[in-house]
Amino acid sequence: MKRLIVALTCIVLTFIVTPVAQANSVILLTEPTHRQINGLFIDDALADSVAGTGRLGQLVFDPPSGTRTWVIDPALIEEVIAMSNGYTLSSGAAGTGQIFAQTWLSQLKHVIRLDTVVAMAYGNPSSFWVDRLSPHEANYVLALSQTKLETLLNRGIVPATQYQSTTKFQLNNSDINALKTDSASFTETAPFIDPTQIDTYRLGLIKILNPDLTKYRREYLIRDLTSSAYLQMHLIHLSPGKFTITSAHQNLPMTLSNGFPSDVKVNLTVIPTNFKVEVGNLAQQVIPAKSKIQIMVPVTVLTSGTSGLYVEITTTRGGVLGDPVTYPLKLSVISPIATWFTTGAAILLFIAASIQSIRRIKRRKR
Repeated sequence: MKRLIVALTCIVLTFIVTPVAQANSVILLTEPTHRQINGLFIDDALADSVAGTGRLGQLVFDPPSGTRTWVIDPALIEEVIAMSNGYTLSSGAAGTGQIFAQTWLSQLKHVIRLDTVVAMAYGNPSSFWVDRLSPHEANYVLALSQTKLETLLNRGIVPATQYQSTTKFQLNNSDINALKTDSASFTETAPFIDPTQIDTYRLGLIKILNPDLTKYRREYLIRDLTSSAYLQMHLIHLSPGKFTITSAHQNLPMTLSNGFPSDVKVNLTVIPTNFKVEVGNLAQQVIPAKSKIQIMVPVTVLTSGTSGLYVEITTTRGGVLGDPVTYPLKLSVISPIATWFTTGAAILLFIAASIQSIRRIKRRKR
C-alpha cells in the first residue's frame, strides 16, 4: 500500500512540477520614444518608468522566475543609455533620471545574462503603417534591430522576424502626406550627410509609427521630423539679391551655400520672368563641403525695363533643394535695335541738314 501511495505521489508531482519547469515567460521591454530627432528628451517620463517602482523597473528588478525570453526594443535601450550619460530636456532643464538609468541598465544586463534575448523591431512600429508609408524599410528595420541591440548590450541576440504590432491607429491625410514628404526629403539628401546620421532620420520616422504614442505626442514628433527635413533640404541655398544691368551682355554673380559635410553637385535652372532678357547655358556646379561659391549667370538684354530671374537648385537626380529665388532685374540698357534706329535717324538728320546747308549756299551764290 505504501508503494502505491508513493507511486501515485510521484505521478501527481510529475504533472505539477513539469509544467512549472517548462514554463517560459516572455517579457517585452519597449516604450514609445521620449526624444526629438536631435536627441533632446521631450519630457522626463522615462526616468519614472525605469525607476524601481516604475513599469520598466518592475520588469527588470522583479522578473518572473524560471525560463525567460526577453524581447527588447533597441530604441528603448538607446534612450536609456542616453539618459545614463546625462541628458537635457527640450525645455532646457537638466534630466533627473541618470542614476535610475544606470541602475536599470546594470540590472538588465545581470538578469538576461543566461536568458534568451530577441530583438524587437526598432521603435516597435505598427507593421500596418510601415507597409503603407515605408514599405522599402520593412525588412531593413528588422535586420538593423538585431545588429543595434547586439552592439548596445554587447551580447548575441536572436534576430527579429516579425513586428509585434499590426495596429491600424488613426493618421489623418495631413500627417500621412507630411511623413511621405519628409521621407522623400531625407532620401534625397542622404548622399550628402554623415553616414552615421542616415539611420537617425530614417528611424526617426519609424518611431513615430509606434501604436502606443498618444495622438498629441505623435503630432509633436511629426512636426519635429518635418522641421528637421526642411532644414536638411535647405542646407544648400541661394542668397537673395537684385541687379541693375547696364550693358547688353552681362554676367550676374549669384552665391550658392552648402552646409553639408561633403561636396555636392547641383544644377541651376534659371528662367526669365518675361521676354526682356535671355539666359545663357550654365554648367553643373560643385559646391565644396561647408562653403560658399559664386557663380556667374550670363544674360542678354533685349530691351530696357524691368524683369526677373527665377532660379531653382536641383540635385543630379532632379530633386529640388532650398527655396527657389526670384532676382529682380532693372534693365538700363539701350537695345541694339533701338541703337540702330537712333543711329539711323541721326544719320538721316545729318544728311537732311547737309542737303539743306548746300541749298542755302547755292542760293547765296545766285
